[in-house]
Amino acid sequence: MLSDQEQAEFEAWLALDVRHLGAYGRAEAVLCRLDRVNGSSVEASPTEGADRVTWSRRRVVLIGTAAASLAVATDVALNLGRGSEEESFTTEIGQMREIVLADGSVVSLNTDSKIAVRFAKDSRNIRLLRGEALFDVAKNKHRPFIVSAGDTKVRAVGTSFTVSMLPERPIQVLVKEGVVELQRPGGASVRATANIRALAPTNAPIVTVALPEDKVARDLAWQHGDIALDNQTLEDASEEFSRYSEVRIVVDPAVANRTITGLFASNDPVGFAKAASEVLKLHCETKGSEVRIFEN
Repeated sequence: MLSDQEQAEFEAWLALDVRHLGAYGRAEAVLCRLDRVNGSSVEASPTEGADRVTWSRRRVVLIGTAAASLAVATDVALNLGRGSEEESFTTEIGQMREIVLADGSVVSLNTDSKIAVRFAKDSRNIRLLRGEALFDVAKNKHRPFIVSAGDTKVRAVGTSFTVSMLPERPIQVLVKEGVVELQRPGGASVRATANIRALAPTNAPIVTVALPEDKVARDLAWQHGDIALDNQTLEDASEEFSRYSEVRIVVDPAVANRTITGLFASNDPVGFAKAASEVLKLHCETKGSEVRIFEN
């Protein structure tokens, strides 16, 4: 139970800004998701002059009390309305990470990714410097949420979408919920709604493709530490696994176009190679940090 003083302080804090209630609820939701996030960290965005707050498993066990819930919500609220210094977040190969931003939005960083965050009074600006990120955006029509990847800007008010910028691939936006608007210098804006993938190739127009809902779910399997393959070649699968592990899958050219379907742990390329070899009647061999798939 909260003391009378704690209850009064909590109610006063909620009354200060309508966004505080959203931040409070989002903080609890993120913490409750910790059990399903394998090997990732969840943290609050640091502020000017403030220490970074890392939410550990020890703090999660306290969430059952109202007092602990208040403490967690306050950690998020301390960041609201502060300065606009840029801050960055990164993941290493094989690491995934969830960050609660100052406005209550949540960013899920995929493997080997980096973002830079700068909030202003009238906008929320994110630069995707490499990799892939899922943005669950807190609604605020007066402060648009803008993600920049190369020369492409993705604008949202309140929605859920991914942006990826990977070597030798077009910039990709996948909309899970809501609506986003893509813009490039000198080009017309393109709107994308839920279950739409937008591709922004270099020196070519932005194109959109409608996807089945289950395909969107498969493309977001990385949130749970998985790679979902749907009739993909062994060559493409090996490239995808290389994003998540230092262990390399080397596929014999003779079988590179053989296809595989299934859900596999992203941090287990050897397990994938063995499973794929068994299904496709092939052989695999592991030597050091390399696993080969080949025919007799």
